Amino acid sequence: MRKLRSLLSIICISALCGTAFAAPPVAPLSDLDAYVQKIMVDWKVPGLAVAVVKDGKLVVARGYGVRELGKPGKVDANTLFTIASNSKAFTAAALGTLVAQNKLHWDDPVTQYLKGFELGDPWVTRALTVRDLLTHRSGYCDPIFMWFTTDFSREQIIQHLRFDKPSYGFRAHFCYNNAMYLVASQLIPAITGQSWEDYVHTHFFVPLDMNRTDTSVAAVSADADAAAPHAEVDHKVTVIRRYDTDIMAPVGGINSSVNDMSHWLLMLLNNGSYAGKTVLPPKIIAAMETPQVVIPEDSGIGTWLHTMSPDSHFYTYGLGFIVEDYAGHKLVMHDGDIDGMASALGMLPDLHLGVVVLTNMDHDDARNALLFHILNEYLGKPPRNTNGALLTLAHQQELTDKAEQTKLAAAYVPGAAPLALKQYVGVYSNPLEGDARLSLENGHLVLRLGNPDFTGDLIHWNHNTFRVKLRYRFYDEAFDQYVTFNLDATGKPMELRFYDLPARFLREVPVAAANH
Repeated sequence: MRKLRSLLSIICISALCGTAFAAPPVAPLSDLDAYVQKIMVDWKVPGLAVAVVKDGKLVVARGYGVRELGKPGKVDANTLFTIASNSKAFTAAALGTLVAQNKLHWDDPVTQYLKGFELGDPWVTRALTVRDLLTHRSGYCDPIFMWFTTDFSREQIIQHLRFDKPSYGFRAHFCYNNAMYLVASQLIPAITGQSWEDYVHTHFFVPLDMNRTDTSVAAVSADADAAAPHAEVDHKVTVIRRYDTDIMAPVGGINSSVNDMSHWLLMLLNNGSYAGKTVLPPKIIAAMETPQVVIPEDSGIGTWLHTMSPDSHFYTYGLGFIVEDYAGHKLVMHDGDIDGMASALGMLPDLHLGVVVLTNMDHDDARNALLFHILNEYLGKPPRNTNGALLTLAHQQELTDKAEQTKLAAAYVPGAAPLALKQYVGVYSNPLEGDARLSLENGHLVLRLGNPDFTGDLIHWNHNTFRVKLRYRFYDEAFDQYVTFNLDATGKPMELRFYDLPARFLREVPVAAANH
């Protein structure tokens, strides 16, 4: 019926009604300012920047709002934001330069270059290729608790992967994995002797005139025109700590502006050329934008993609990019999230159209609402309330979270812990996630993980379960965590388990006690 109505409309305009009555086409971006202001209110975004490139030219690069709430500094096209997981494409492209030089092949075994690399499954360890690292198809899901809550170095994160357990069969299922991108980044120093940071700076930032782009927390923190991260804490948008992305920089630690990112887009949309020089060979860009693994629609990422583009027939992952069909075109995109920062990037290569949106609000989808709004305007698609659909999805997640909190609240049992608090004190270890240290301070238990931001006071909840009240309020709201102690046959706490993690942290027994 929709096709019939569309056909009748075309007939009316072209044959029956005459061209004199046809409405003039609306110029793309004519409503940009008004639309941005609306979505910033909807998502409570303090500051946002957007750039659009078309047919080899920068069409718009503009900032809105403020860099930091309570301060006068305005966001502009040169304001720095952390682009988070949009850093992954730079890592894939960096490896692509080595493929172009025949120093590496996409299907080379990882162990050919990282001799000590090991996963829990010896067969997967031997079979895992560079392509597998970049496409989230290893069968292992992201061990986020391990790298996010510890103080592990890059080398330690990679070493600890041998203790992880697969969630799926090898190459059987898409499962997003940041740690595998960290592994991929270490192929660069293994082959070239250069750090990942130096390599991407030399091969991309310099030739693309990305003069304000950096890869360190120190650099962005010292920059006068850098956006501060924000989140809603206790129902109020506030400035939060800048997450130290240095260890995971190849995964999500690039800081850039929409002006600089527009150069990246122009190069990708121009077969790898920028300012008359080849930065990335066309065959490498083609490989990055070729589907490698299907993203199931019923997965978390698949549900989010379907919300934005419900008419697409497939969602896939390439090398550092999500690739899908959209309104008859290939859409290459990605987004990124890290504490208080969100980014979105999208390209329609056959239309030579690219968009990048950067914001300084935690997990807000104003970035994707704006991305698809701009794409639709250039495609001439009828208006679709992508922003409303994303707001609904976010609201549904809030309801799910509240239902979980209600269930946990109902499990509360007033009263003291069944054991003397000093009996819970000790070091509880997990080979993958590291140590959870329990101490008794001022009459109550304190939990410390490797990352100091994951320090929390334990409040008795029921039986041998405690609510973890993290001292960093943003994380306390975000994680809402509980721990339960399991006792051995003598009634001593010997195991610690987090509420929504399968990992078991076993108590380390002092040598003297073990020999007793």
